[in-house]
Amino acid sequence: MMIGYRLWIAVLFVGFGRPDMIEEEILDEILYNYNKLARPGTIEHPTVKVEHGVNLIKIEECDGKTLKAMTWLPIAWTDPRLAWSLDFYDLDALTLPSDLLWTPDIVLYNSPSSHAGNAYNPRVYIFNSGSLSWYPPTTITTNCEGSEIDNTVIFCLMRFGSWSYHGRALDIVLSSDFVDTEDYIEHPEWEYVNSTAYKAVQMYACCPEAYPYVMYNITLRRRDNSQSYNVETNLPHSINGVIESEESKYNVNSDTAVLDKDSNTYQTNNTISGKGSDTDNTDSGGK
Repeated sequence: MMIGYRLWIAVLFVGFGRPDMIEEEILDEILYNYNKLARPGTIEHPTVKVEHGVNLIKIEECDGKTLKAMTWLPIAWTDPRLAWSLDFYDLDALTLPSDLLWTPDIVLYNSPSSHAGNAYNPRVYIFNSGSLSWYPPTTITTNCEGSEIDNTVIFCLMRFGSWSYHGRALDIVLSSDFVDTEDYIEHPEWEYVNSTAYKAVQMYACCPEAYPYVMYNITLRRRDNSQSYNVETNLPHSINGVIESEESKYNVNSDTAVLDKDSNTYQTNNTISGKGSDTDNTDSGGK
């Protein structure tokens, strides 16, 4: 009888078998021969387009000259190797650890510290179309400069771009023309006033390719300031791109040359002999 019972158990397991795991089947398909060291550019589309944004969560420290803030940095791109068909799999999205995939090497150029700190390395959302979304929480530290009119108002600049790819390999673009503050936690000393963002390209004497980057400006004001203040008319010279007249609508400062009307992209010319320095003093670590 014991032998018959064991035989029945064996037949039961064989009959039912291992259950189908949809995610596992998709992963087996999309990760087969996947090389995370290879940039996901194709012959038809050699440039990888990366959308970048900044979500301001809270100000951790600010002394008027340096801002330390908790942020999320939403990043989106497409990797056609990671696409699958809904005709075969009834699942339109999944997540994977970022260290299993190629990810854009976007860094904060002008941080006074050596690198931005990631509090947590989250999983990447992957959709069946091959598009990816990533929301790494990051503590950033950047420099600020004061207004020439009101010393209680400061402008904090953040310049992001790829550390190793030129614009033909990786093109960074803005997901929004301002910093997202939907989840922002108010600071007791510093009031968030507004923000702006634009895309620019950097040219170097060493290299024929353009190096794109995105720039964000966050305007803050001390809460004990009681006087009225017009932020748009008091931007510092280094970031003043707000022009009233239509003729000068696309003029910027002497370091930033021309704004492409079609792409809303600034071009910055540099006469240095290599990529290790920058005339506008907003670069750090070779950019």
